[in-house]
Amino acid sequence: MPPRIVSQSFHLAQSYVQASRSLQGYVLVPRRSLHKARPKPGSSLCVQQAYIRRVHSSSAGQIPGTFDSGLSGGNSAESSEERHSSNIIHDYGQILKDFERISRDVDDNENSWKELKSLNKSWQQSGDGEKNVQKIKIFGYVTSHRPAKNAYFLQLVDDNLTSTVQLVLSKKDSATTIGNGRAEEGEFQQQIAVIKPHTPVVVAGTVVPRNNSKRGTDASDGATRKLDPYVGYVDLLPNLEIQVKQIEPLNTWPDDLLAEADTQFPPEQRNLSFRTKDALRERIRLRSRLRAKCAQHLNGQDFHEIETPLLFKSTPEGAREYLVPTRYKGLAYALPQSPQQYKQILMGSAVSRYFQFARCFRDEDLRADRQPEFTQLDLEMSFAGSRKVMSTIENLVLDTVWPAAGRAHLLDLPSRQDPQMLRLPVMQYHEAMSKFGSDKPDPRWGAEIRSVDFVPDSTKSMLSSLQDPIVDVFKLSLGGQSPREVGRFISEFMKLPSSAQFSTNPEGMPGISVYNTSAPLSGMASMGHEAAMHFEELLEPEPGDVLIVQTRHRKPLSGGSTVLGQIRQRIHEFAVAQGILEAPKLDSLLWIVDFPLFSPLEDDSPGQGGSAGFCSTHHPFTAPKPGQDLAKLLTNPLDILGDHYDLVVNGVEVGGGSRRIHHARMQELIFSQVLKMHPERIEDFRHLLNVLEAGCPPHAGFALGFDRLVALLTNTSSVRDVIAFPKYQHGRDLFVGSPSQLSQEQLRTYNLSIVDKEVLDVESSPKISNKA
Repeated sequence: MPPRIVSQSFHLAQSYVQASRSLQGYVLVPRRSLHKARPKPGSSLCVQQAYIRRVHSSSAGQIPGTFDSGLSGGNSAESSEERHSSNIIHDYGQILKDFERISRDVDDNENSWKELKSLNKSWQQSGDGEKNVQKIKIFGYVTSHRPAKNAYFLQLVDDNLTSTVQLVLSKKDSATTIGNGRAEEGEFQQQIAVIKPHTPVVVAGTVVPRNNSKRGTDASDGATRKLDPYVGYVDLLPNLEIQVKQIEPLNTWPDDLLAEADTQFPPEQRNLSFRTKDALRERIRLRSRLRAKCAQHLNGQDFHEIETPLLFKSTPEGAREYLVPTRYKGLAYALPQSPQQYKQILMGSAVSRYFQFARCFRDEDLRADRQPEFTQLDLEMSFAGSRKVMSTIENLVLDTVWPAAGRAHLLDLPSRQDPQMLRLPVMQYHEAMSKFGSDKPDPRWGAEIRSVDFVPDSTKSMLSSLQDPIVDVFKLSLGGQSPREVGRFISEFMKLPSSAQFSTNPEGMPGISVYNTSAPLSGMASMGHEAAMHFEELLEPEPGDVLIVQTRHRKPLSGGSTVLGQIRQRIHEFAVAQGILEAPKLDSLLWIVDFPLFSPLEDDSPGQGGSAGFCSTHHPFTAPKPGQDLAKLLTNPLDILGDHYDLVVNGVEVGGGSRRIHHARMQELIFSQVLKMHPERIEDFRHLLNVLEAGCPPHAGFALGFDRLVALLTNTSSVRDVIAFPKYQHGRDLFVGSPSQLSQEQLRTYNLSIVDKEVLDVESSPKISNKA
């Protein structure tokens, strides 16, 4: 035996001896009362450990490593216990040996699957693979089993669960080994059964052409798309198979755990969802590819990727923060809502173009498109205004993101005549709210909202208790459905739990009519004779069209949506879900601009810690749009528009940005005279004000909500589907069980105490901007 191997064997043997000696100091002969509870030889490690703990606790007072003479003297039962203790020690040694055996070097796995795929493609093209059989050693997961008369067939899936090849184990080949022993023909099936689906294995054998009349392929690389019953869709290499000489499991799979492609797993078993759901795996992989493509694009545009700290300080930007206590009494960090202040500091530090995939944290209620921690593609540019940043984002999205996601064919944009002009449509906030009742409109299916002034007071009083309300209406066409069918559809829609808010809206209930030429006043009798005539002239409805009327306060539009805008969105989604309407095929991308710089709050509570009664719509660093009477900042700030822009895709806001206030005195004026923040709160921003004062150039930026963007590109409604380990209700990670309870020691270390819920004043928290 070579000296190196002898040395390794000697050291391995010594480690077993040392482990045994260590364990013998803790294993004691149990009392007779524990005799029946002892584990059988070969029991699981946990069972053996529990037994040893029971023995140890029942033998108090004995010296470790000795035996109770009163129990062991010549008694055959005690001799049996002694022998069993030795068996346990032997089992531990066996665990070490097994681990050493299966912890083999897997570095040579890197190219095995690549070579196999290349061989499959070349054999597909040449058709003479019989002359080119070759040996292979390959790693992967076994999935399905299929016995035959003279052989056993297994599916081997690669490490990414994307490709699969058939394994053939001949029952008559006496040289085949399974696990750690030779396969005997009579016990072949029992030995194979140990290798359960999802078991990682190493296979050694010979690659041979597959004699199969169904060797047609679905792709140019010679692979065929196939549904594997355990891992979902994979690419089968149909032109070859592996005749197995040796197959050895590298770990085990529980006997009582079934994980098939159609099994639905709870969040606590997220790892099994990855194993069985090809759609989940592909979404996560697409996310990774998009991230790499975006970074490559921005690096090519002279942007620099710079990481900013996660341990920040508490500052009133508009959303609730997560605090991180320290061991220093009364001091805490805050996790950043965004890198907003740091990236502006970088602009003042002469870093001209910055970006990063930033982790952001906001303590807010979860929704399908919202997580307490999320990722945004953050960027900032110095000596730039809104149009330059918007053009940069357009180039990133249209030239890199959409092609990388395979959705470029879904864009229908007019050709750009002037390179200086934006490529996407631009819509003002007021227009979006007026026509679609939302600051993130989806205009693809029409149904524009119109304000009307011909509804009589008697009809208004039936719809609302408001004095002199504004009346809005829209028409939704339901694909030629009969008025009777549409009536049933509307009834089902209004019975939805999510529709209860429309019936209880304090501004009034919606008035819903189904256009029906055979009914009195064509189904609009409740609107009155004159109003019904005007609706027909204005909307030109067809039989089966739905007309929905809603009242609202006579005041400027504010916030993110109107009630009628919400009805418009929800009823269309319901019609698509019911199969009445088709989902729009093309993507709609547009810019929303000219947002109000400030938004009113629900009451007079502070927004950014001030007493103005309103808060910043975007954040308090947003600059006013040029060309306005800025004196109104001090007299009527709600009339001022912000230089703020949102990118909206298919009715989803995927990102937003603004030109920033780069002048220290202007920023301080906004804090103190407009938002009316307390002096001590203004001091929280002193670091930023000092940077602005030290020759900071004009700058503007943008942040793409990366989770939300990937969810949209993969046609899923929840960002949880594109996050590897998402949070659920109350911000809980159900997989690992976080957040976890603090121990008394931790509370003392961080100078914390738990206050009873009944004494908490939850109403004392400042109101926040809905936009924020």
